[in-house]
Amino acid sequence: MAESLAAVPFTVCFAGGGAFGISWHLAVTAALAEAGLDAASAPLVGTSAGSWAAPAAKLGLGVDDFVALGPVAVPDARPGALWRVAANLFGEQTRTPGVTIAAVELPRMRRRLFDGSLYPAADLAAASSAVPGLFAPHRVGGRLCIDGGVRSMASIDAAPAAEMLIVSLPVAGGLFGPVGRSLEVTSRRMVRRWRDRHGGVTVVLRPSREVSAAVGSNPRALFDTERAQALYPLCLDAARRRIELRLTQLDDPDETSPTT
Repeated sequence: MAESLAAVPFTVCFAGGGAFGISWHLAVTAALAEAGLDAASAPLVGTSAGSWAAPAAKLGLGVDDFVALGPVAVPDARPGALWRVAANLFGEQTRTPGVTIAAVELPRMRRRLFDGSLYPAADLAAASSAVPGLFAPHRVGGRLCIDGGVRSMASIDAAPAAEMLIVSLPVAGGLFGPVGRSLEVTSRRMVRRWRDRHGGVTVVLRPSREVSAAVGSNPRALFDTERAQALYPLCLDAARRRIELRLTQLDDPDETSPTT
């Protein structure tokens, strides 16, 4: 399958999407590996759910490691609650070079990009996924931060130059109707800007209709960890099919579509 693309320098951007988003990202990471694209070897950008997926990819963690954590209570506004989950998964001081995590700094609501080589993955995940009203803000390097998705669900502009940009977009297209369509439009605009700036090709991976239907129309489903993990096999199948189609298009100029 598109064997020549396995050697192409690439980067991956993991967007927000709650517990479901993490399952989707883990499926994307696994499907990419099957296609010869090892995310652990690439620069990675993560926001919210992506702040868990990016370090997980670097550390070789998969869905079984997340299942072993057990269900996560949502909401849980106790200080440090989200950090304790992340520390159990990543370790308290584990750093992940090659990872950039987006969070929003209080009180000015400025987006901050954190270098995974400088800060523990547990702190970055706890900060970047601290959804207001669901989890308490978390400090990183003295800065009090909340969910990076408050400013941008997918920090595509933070992705470095590469020959190929892969965007894992859990909430887009048909998922949640107008919300998903709005995020789709915004993300497509950011993808075009990245492509214009860096000249690389782009691959956007979003849930299939089957996956969207299984998630349902209630946004709360995004934060149901047990349901999200149960959807992993369906996500993996959808990610495999999308990656195979898109990489085949890129490998054959006569079949390449101008869309992502």
